[in-house]
Amino acid sequence: MELEITVLDQRYADYVSRLRTILMAAAAHMGITAAHAEAYVVGNAFMEKNVLAYPAPEGFPRPDLSGARDLGELYINPEHIATHGEDFSFMAVHAFLHLLGYDHHGKHDTVKMEAKEQEILAAILPKTTHE
Repeated sequence: MELEITVLDQRYADYVSRLRTILMAAAAHMGITAAHAEAYVVGNAFMEKNVLAYPAPEGFPRPDLSGARDLGELYINPEHIATHGEDFSFMAVHAFLHLLGYDHHGKHDTVKMEAKEQEILAAILPKTTHE
């Protein structure tokens, strides 16, 4: 998988390596290889949420990706996550699953997403730094 990470708040530049490790491990666990995603590391000045995910529209043309599936964009805010006592690894996996179409609008969807989050975290935690 190709992953572009952009830091929009330089105070959190040290999260890039960790985020890359988590997202690449999650993609590998899900069997995703020929794909592209963009991730942005931000602070509260940019957004006052833990994560946002914008899945790429189905069939949106991306000739620059040479046939790789465009997953979309995710934004992660370490400042908000730390302030609210949340887990960075969990929130990164949560946002990644949103890019894959998982959601938590109904009880069935929530249960399915939570199970997949726990499955991925259990598989990748030995490979990542867990808060």
